[in-house]
Amino acid sequence: MSDQKSDIQKANKKQDVLAAHILHDAGLSSDDLVAFQPIFRDAAANLATQLTLYSSGVLWADVHVLETLQRHDIAALFNTDSIIIFLKAESWGGEVLLMLDSNLISFLTEAFFGNATPKVTDRNGRPFSPIEMKIGEKLAISLIGAMNDIFGVAQSNLFELKNIILVQQFDVDNFAHSQMFSCLLKIGYDKTETNLRILMPRSCHRPIQEAVTHMLRAPSNSTDPLWARRMRQEISRTNVNIEAYVIQGTMTLKEISHFMVGQILPLSTNAPNQVRLRSRQKPLYKCSLGKTGSNFSVRVDGVIDEEKEMIDELVYS
Repeated sequence: MSDQKSDIQKANKKQDVLAAHILHDAGLSSDDLVAFQPIFRDAAANLATQLTLYSSGVLWADVHVLETLQRHDIAALFNTDSIIIFLKAESWGGEVLLMLDSNLISFLTEAFFGNATPKVTDRNGRPFSPIEMKIGEKLAISLIGAMNDIFGVAQSNLFELKNIILVQQFDVDNFAHSQMFSCLLKIGYDKTETNLRILMPRSCHRPIQEAVTHMLRAPSNSTDPLWARRMRQEISRTNVNIEAYVIQGTMTLKEISHFMVGQILPLSTNAPNQVRLRSRQKPLYKCSLGKTGSNFSVRVDGVIDEEKEMIDELVYS
């Protein structure tokens, strides 16, 4: 049973590597968070749907900007009149912070208490009331539900409410993160808009990517979040350049510098079995060279595991 589980894990890992390469080549994935904007936009849409259940008006939510914040940028956020909500997110590397400024709280308070056209009210420095703290908690619970629906592919309770504090109670000096990913959401009604900021540890990037590849492996007729269906559609119509090449081996720079036009380079006897397919320098498949009728052909033999290839090269070279 354990061998079968191990084989499944290895197969999934190969598919993860391949899916990541294909996503990268299609321009749908990168080393920064910007590529995941459609995912967060769907989470925002889910949030708006949930918030509207508590309001007499139709609220909207959308992604304003995704960015990486440095330490001084993060410190500046804690000088605002805000409520900070901590979400437990172990698979994302620890905690996710929600920053709810006073404008957002006053806007939602009006919306939740029946104002059909909620607006931002001037607080004049007034501290947050217990009711307003409860409004912030309700918003956090709604956002947790929206994000669990989008990102909790293999874990239904990916995010859990941990703690709610005032910004003045936050210990900036003992804050460990020098950089964080930030998603700034706009939440509003009609032309009135307010801000909700989500601060995430940089280690969240990999789990988000894994959620994407997990959904891409799932059967197309299963219930997917909207962003997964969009990615499938994008991949189905995105053209990428594929090239086949033969692994020749290693040479010294001196040997290469003496190449001459017309020179014949010998290949190893197993060269037909050393063909690779790649796209934008990303190796995808191991292949072998053959013929179909009068045409040369390439047979796909297996997915390339870059990590294993690199280890083999270090060990056997």
